[in-house]
Amino acid sequence: MMNIPCNCAKTKRAPRERKRVWNQAKGRDLSGYGGEPGYPGEIVNETTTANYAMIDWSNAKEAVLSPLHNLLAPPGLPCLTCGKTISDKVTGYPEICSSCYASIPWITSVRCDICGRPVGCPDCSRAGKEDRRFVLNRSVVSYNGMMREWLAQYKFRGNEALGSVLARMTGAAAKRLAKELGERTGTGRFYFDAVTYVPVSTDRMMERGFNQARNLALEAANVLGAPLMELLIRSKHTEKQSFKSRWQRLRDLNGVFLPATDVEGLLYAVLSRRTSRGRGKFPLSIFASDKNEFGNAYSYAPIKLLLIDDVYTTGSTVDTCAAILHETCALLGRPAEIYSLTWARS
Repeated sequence: MMNIPCNCAKTKRAPRERKRVWNQAKGRDLSGYGGEPGYPGEIVNETTTANYAMIDWSNAKEAVLSPLHNLLAPPGLPCLTCGKTISDKVTGYPEICSSCYASIPWITSVRCDICGRPVGCPDCSRAGKEDRRFVLNRSVVSYNGMMREWLAQYKFRGNEALGSVLARMTGAAAKRLAKELGERTGTGRFYFDAVTYVPVSTDRMMERGFNQARNLALEAANVLGAPLMELLIRSKHTEKQSFKSRWQRLRDLNGVFLPATDVEGLLYAVLSRRTSRGRGKFPLSIFASDKNEFGNAYSYAPIKLLLIDDVYTTGSTVDTCAAILHETCALLGRPAEIYSLTWARS
């Protein structure tokens, strides 16, 4: 067998030799003390101070910390909608990238004052149409392909984090709606007595684990400073309404919504809250030409409710719910004013 010479001595000597050369370059020679820095009795010559003075400590610090920062700093968060890394954060919506935010089809002005559509509305303008049971609807965005995908990710694919974005969008729209109604009444701000929402069936609740309309309504109620109340229940499950005609929707919604349990007690609490806050803080109605239209009988003022849903298509769901709320308020001998706010307008 051939003997292979071992270079272990050279291998061990090499690091020690490099350390000795490095120490000599700094003006310290520790070779006689095992080459260990800081060993007692280390020799420091007169050039040591000068060598340290020549070091640019600012660059040295940056050279050491920059790689460490790059290693420990968290990477950019992905956009909730497109998945791309967020480079420029959007104020109020840090979960989505600036590109997705710029693509949101906000409804900034309406063509139809009733349903809030930003384009011509054949539903509200057609001859022989029935009167709506709600005063008006306003929506946050137009329901295009991108918004349809957002809502699908939230409702059907478990992306519940996106629900927070949709809720904030709805809350901002609720604030704009209150301002619009305040300008109509001439009071500067409009107060809702309560915020409610379109209920989902038990099957839908078990399937998703949440009611998207309620989550939107919760944010709107917080922004408006109004109580959130469950005033309606859904008595039976219906198939998706997206691709049905207006007639089919009305037929399917017949008898679906009912007043919630103890709804009279909830509305009575609303009236008590209104009285405790004082008359001067509440404009009576957008239909009132004068604040004293109802004389001193402030108790006869209509109960103003804001109804929240995710999508407004034909308005049949909102109108059916509004009819139930009118009947419920009538049990207390009060008229009702029902306003609708939806996240999207189809």
